[in-house]
Amino acid sequence: MRKNLTGAVLQLALLVVGIPVVYLVAFPFGLTARSLLPPLGLLAGLVVAGILVKRTNQPVSGPLTGWLVFGTCLALAAVL
Repeated sequence: MRKNLTGAVLQLALLVVGIPVVYLVAFPFGLTARSLLPPLGLLAGLVVAGILVKRTNQPVSGPLTGWLVFGTCLALAAVL
């Protein structure tokens, strides 16, 4: 039960932190490939986290993978 709660909190934190970060990083630059990476990364992170939570016995691994996908997309946006 505690792992389920931790996984749910991590996934909620991905939304709570991800949405303002997407606004701060993506929207000031207009509609470019660079500005599309953070919102797509957040969406992909949420989808990946949701799929992994349902398919594995470790509910924390899904949200952690979602954070990894989101962070990777933010890093790519910063590099580009």
